[in-house]
Amino acid sequence: MTTSAGATETQNAALLARLDNLEPGKPHRRLMVMGGLGYTFDSFDGALMGYALSALIIIWHIPSEVGGWLLSSIFFGYLVGALVAGVLADRFGRRKLMMTSLLIFCACSLLMGTATSLPELFIWRALAGIGIGAETALIAPYISEFLPARVRGKFVTRTVGFLAFGYVLAGVVAPLVISPHPAVGWRIAAVLCALPVVLLLWWRRKLPESPRYLLAKGRIEEAADVVEKMERESGVTPAGAPPVTIDTAKGAASASPPVAPQRGVLAPLAGLWTGGLARTTIMIWLLWFILIGVNYGFSSWLPSLLVLEKGITLTNSFLIALITSLAQIPGFYVASVLIDRMERKWLLAVYALGATIGAIVVALADTTPVLVLGSALLAAFTNGAAGVYYTYTAELYPTAVRATAMGTASAVGRLGAITAPIAIGYLFARIGWINVFLVLVGALVLAVAVVVAFGARTSGHSLDESRPADH
Repeated sequence: MTTSAGATETQNAALLARLDNLEPGKPHRRLMVMGGLGYTFDSFDGALMGYALSALIIIWHIPSEVGGWLLSSIFFGYLVGALVAGVLADRFGRRKLMMTSLLIFCACSLLMGTATSLPELFIWRALAGIGIGAETALIAPYISEFLPARVRGKFVTRTVGFLAFGYVLAGVVAPLVISPHPAVGWRIAAVLCALPVVLLLWWRRKLPESPRYLLAKGRIEEAADVVEKMERESGVTPAGAPPVTIDTAKGAASASPPVAPQRGVLAPLAGLWTGGLARTTIMIWLLWFILIGVNYGFSSWLPSLLVLEKGITLTNSFLIALITSLAQIPGFYVASVLIDRMERKWLLAVYALGATIGAIVVALADTTPVLVLGSALLAAFTNGAAGVYYTYTAELYPTAVRATAMGTASAVGRLGAITAPIAIGYLFARIGWINVFLVLVGALVLAVAVVVAFGARTSGHSLDESRPADH
């Protein structure tokens, strides 16, 4: 139900103030867990199927150039899913798109397990990526729109931090399911990636729509209902619903929808380049491209490179990957502690610098312990940074284009995830292990320079404030 056109900006501001002043409690933690589980299943799928496809590259003797395309297959879908979901979510709602994307992923992941050829496997993997790419692009803006400014960074970072649990779980499952019989194990892995999503769909069936999105669409009474429910669950007496306009001609409250300009589906894309946001959009896109590209390029190829370059057994390569995954947990945790105490742009720069050091250690490692140390540092900093740049991106844009901004940034990041494994496959065959990681070092140094030079300050600001010129 919608309110009349007489609802004022003052009423909207009062409702958002109630949302922003609410102490974090049970409803906020539930949203964090529900969103976090989406990230867990995303990383579990990405890591476990990365291990499975790495095993296929070895046992089927697939050339590294072709293997890079296979490892990147899901990211083609990620790109499409993230871009389309962001635009549609700003028009039709966050919750509806999140549920639909999970259904797409679940169905295509199950079908992927039936593939009998490389082209078929590539297609189903890419289609599954559309679903999971849309889901992960929407979680952070959805969660952020419920959270008070003073704790938004901590909550969103810890939500994104659920990614680490998926990587760790995949590191445990891979040696048990894939290593004993890789030719069959990868099919079992595909099924294991899909089944938990069915449970998540059931758990999420009662998730509310974002009140900020509802207000942006003029659906004030629905937004008030969401806020009041959150207040009651937090032990706060609701302040009451905003008044509606009385139609004196009819002597009753009008229930007609507000008069709002209708925009095309692609209109939010144009909004990323107006109102001083162009420089912000370029900066964010470059940051996502580099950090996600380095992260996925490294993690996708690690098991294969350990076997091919270092002579480590497949099982032991999985164990090293598990140790690397465990390092992500402190990376996310430290970011969640620092993010509301430190300006976002500087924290991103610190994490990118830490990842640079990790890449240097990996490049120069001449023993397994040093290699494991460098890999752990690289994983901790590149993944820990994700909690920061997911939060940061959501804060840089207004509600009308927030999901679009996150979706397009995620899509550009997936371009990095597509490019990096393919590029590493070609580079590894031509310039070797050490030079590949020196290339990653150069990319990470560029990321540090970009965020320091062009990143805006957002810490402590209201979510609807956009400060693209504030450095």
